[in-house]
Amino acid sequence: MKHFFKCLPIVLVSLLISCQGTQKEHNEEEDDLVTYLKEHWNSPENYVIEKFTNHDYVFIGEYHRIKHDADLILNLIPKLYENGIYNLGIEFGDFKDQNLVDSLLKLPYFDRKLAQKIMFNCSPDWGYKEYIDIYKVAWEVNHSENFKKKKFRVINLAAHYDPCKKGGAWKDVDPDAFMAEVIFDEIISKNEKALIYSGNHHAFTKYHQPYYNFKKDTLISYTTNRMGNIIYDSLPSRTFNIYLHAAWASNKGWSEPSVLPVNGIIDLTMAQFKDKRVGFDVNNTPFEKLKSTDSYYALGYPDFTLDKYCDGYIYQKEFKDYKTVTMEENFITEQNMGKLKAYFGCLNIPKESIDSITVINVNDLLKEDIKDHFGHLMD
Repeated sequence: MKHFFKCLPIVLVSLLISCQGTQKEHNEEEDDLVTYLKEHWNSPENYVIEKFTNHDYVFIGEYHRIKHDADLILNLIPKLYENGIYNLGIEFGDFKDQNLVDSLLKLPYFDRKLAQKIMFNCSPDWGYKEYIDIYKVAWEVNHSENFKKKKFRVINLAAHYDPCKKGGAWKDVDPDAFMAEVIFDEIISKNEKALIYSGNHHAFTKYHQPYYNFKKDTLISYTTNRMGNIIYDSLPSRTFNIYLHAAWASNKGWSEPSVLPVNGIIDLTMAQFKDKRVGFDVNNTPFEKLKSTDSYYALGYPDFTLDKYCDGYIYQKEFKDYKTVTMEENFITEQNMGKLKAYFGCLNIPKESIDSITVINVNDLLKEDIKDHFGHLMD
């Protein structure tokens, strides 16, 4: 080995020593994470519930359409109720239909057609069983043997998205500000607690998302008025953000293949465990200083670390085991097909594609394939 080093240029020897040092530091970092998880292991469900001990508004942000993420929320609804949290706010429904939601959860039977209508009114192309089942599980809680006098509410947070609206869907409303106002009016003003379930970007609290021009490789500004930002700015000590593990956008642009969060260290750490389902704190733990050097979320943050991004983290599966949510049968019918096609027309989908849609093939045409998003990470 000594003779080998003598034959190498000084620069290359220095590089080898540096790489060995970096690998050693990386291994030590991974060991710290493994040790922490072994000492603080908690199921995702219990982890979320425990966050309500010291917080009133827990934001949980997803990538969208990942089955095990939606299933987690379904698992949580009865546990929320059992622990005195009676509200679930969701991005996936229009607040203008809240009277329908409240009526649905009071009916003596679960009216799935009404649940489908509520979801269709929000997004005609969001016909996914697991999201509709949110209403079903909430209804079951309100009609169970463990029912208390206090009813569980699912609160639709969204402003109506209408792509056919003159001037654009959001011409007269900021969707994040609208959802935050619903939270203030329907939950905070009543001094109640709530789990808030939405897309990850809406759920940001302390983190400010970069507004970046990839063509010019220029940071324009930071988005400071996401739904979670607005609530956090008013009530920081009562607000908590949990991120549901998924791939991150690349720092090379939205159309580029996504990357692993914080340079893949969490995925490497979780490979050490047979049980993959865990929730853990980021703040004040070995996870807080994990860095990202290749993601969009680190743009504009020279010293980006995971604690700037979220407060807590939930990991459930390796990417190879990710599945897409299930298409809801009979969500699109002959009666509402015209509205779906008009909706797609305003999204500038080619007419020949729209004309090809029938009630027979609609689910096959609309079905998401998670491999289209994470295929390069699933092999």
